Amino acid sequence: MSGSEKEILSNVLPAVAIKSDTFFDFHGIFGRSAPLFLEIGFGNGEFLYNLALHNPEADFVGIEVYMSGVAKLLRRLTGYEKSHPPHPQYIRLVNDDANTVLKNNFRDESLDGIYILFPDPWPKKRHHKRRLISSESVGVMHRCLKKRGFVVVATDHDDYAEVIKETFASGSFRLTDTDLPEVRNTKYAQKAQLQGKSIHIFRFEKSLS
Repeated sequence: MSGSEKEILSNVLPAVAIKSDTFFDFHGIFGRSAPLFLEIGFGNGEFLYNLALHNPEADFVGIEVYMSGVAKLLRRLTGYEKSHPPHPQYIRLVNDDANTVLKNNFRDESLDGIYILFPDPWPKKRHHKRRLISSESVGVMHRCLKKRGFVVVATDHDDYAEVIKETFASGSFRLTDTDLPEVRNTKYAQKAQLQGKSIHIFRFEKSLS
């Protein structure tokens, strides 16, 4: 990690970080009542940043376990990258394990939507238990979502795509869309396509039954 990234983490992160030591009170955190969206594993922060920038009426939470990714998003938010416009105000960050945070810190029916873009597929069979998408995690997402809440998942791994579809179908979700331009046009997706990989995009909606 560079010296500037360490400086950003030290100076900026405390202002936008949420401590994962109790249930989250988002009205208190953001100071308003607004639609609430979560990105799990936001990487360099490109998608979350743009989502918040173009939807100022909503609140956004990002969970990322790697501090390097947190630092990259903070760089965008603070204007260290001069090419970016003024930063969106309503973004908060959690540096922790996503499954643990969802299970322990999000209240029932608190989220309007969840984004999970290109999670690690852990392709080796002995590593499958490390995958983010599992029957247990999908059940927790279902609990945390409001009625008609959604989960958007994208992967460039063909086998994992089939597992994702099957797991959400078994978890009281219905598939409503398979192509979202805002996901397909991310830098990661474009790079994967140039490498000849297939991009699988799913939008699952929480079933009411």
